[in-house]
Amino acid sequence: MKDTNADRVRRAALALAAALYAVAGSPTPDHPGGIEVTIIVLILLAVLPLRRPRGIWVAPLLALVAYGLTLPLIGGVLMGNDAADMLRDLVAFAALALPLGLAALYAPGHGRDLVYLMLGIGLVFSLRFLLGAAAPFGGPHDLLYLANSPLVAFAAAFLLLYGCFAARRARDALAALVLSVPPVLAMTGMMQRATLALLALAWCALLVRAWVLVPRRALMISLGFAALAALLWSPLAWLAAQLYDKTLAVGVNARGDELAALVDQLGQNPLTALFGAGWGALVKSPAVGDLWVRFSHALLSALLWKTGWIGLALAGAALAALTVHAWRRLAGDWVMRAALFLPLVPALFLYGSYKSFGFGLLLTGLATADWTKPKQEW
Repeated sequence: MKDTNADRVRRAALALAAALYAVAGSPTPDHPGGIEVTIIVLILLAVLPLRRPRGIWVAPLLALVAYGLTLPLIGGVLMGNDAADMLRDLVAFAALALPLGLAALYAPGHGRDLVYLMLGIGLVFSLRFLLGAAAPFGGPHDLLYLANSPLVAFAAAFLLLYGCFAARRARDALAALVLSVPPVLAMTGMMQRATLALLALAWCALLVRAWVLVPRRALMISLGFAALAALLWSPLAWLAAQLYDKTLAVGVNARGDELAALVDQLGQNPLTALFGAGWGALVKSPAVGDLWVRFSHALLSALLWKTGWIGLALAGAALAALTVHAWRRLAGDWVMRAALFLPLVPALFLYGSYKSFGFGLLLTGLATADWTKPKQEW
């Protein structure tokens, strides 16, 4: 489809929303205000009027969004859930619908604009987190959430892996590796064990692949990182000890207990099990000291709780279709595969990072997966 002036205006609106989000926003603000309202208005300007994209993921995602905007909303009203809590849940759920409004805008031909937006947000969030952590008395509480954004993990994975395994010129590789430092440090500062472990596994897997296909490059990477590890041995050993101690102390942060509490609430009657507790529902969560909260620390458990087994099944179908769609279109591009899928895993199973604009952009990246850097010619 031919690019129009309206399309360019819509992309500019999204770029402005991304810039405001990166510089002054938060993935999950404690007290939404004028900044969040402005970002939402700009996103609406970018997605409206809706232009239906193509792909095997479109129908399953449409079904999930249609379901989420009806039965869980009705259920929340019938259960007497707080209107403000319902609204916050709906705004978070809307992140899942972003690919429906943005995919046609960025594919084909303009996908690189989207990857730059995602990288920019991830880098700025990382710097804001690091500057806040370095402040004498710490930064605002919302800064704590910045490093948990899936776009920080995306930026870390893409830049590190691209610099090591895909960049064709030495200066591009060096620039990417230097830029990967802030997001990696931000994730380390938040002690994100799962994300760091996935990043290490992805790096090791691509290194093995490089030894098979381009051993000279693999040798240079291995020697470079061995020298870096020797130089930074003391802080790396300290970090490993801290991660190990945290694992011994908190395990998986009571995620299993949290899931058990959600399933127990669902089991109160068959209708709740099928259709969920509705938007705005609260639960006494073992993961946060038995406080009453309206969130779960994983997308799948949150959808099970608030939209029931039907909502979870629809979400599973939509996410599976997006995964297959992206995997096929990224054939040969292992760097972008890793960068897109790595942040998805913690959001699905471990972290509350799914409740954000950044997560919606990540899903849009999966939907428009032909905008990547050139495939590695190995």
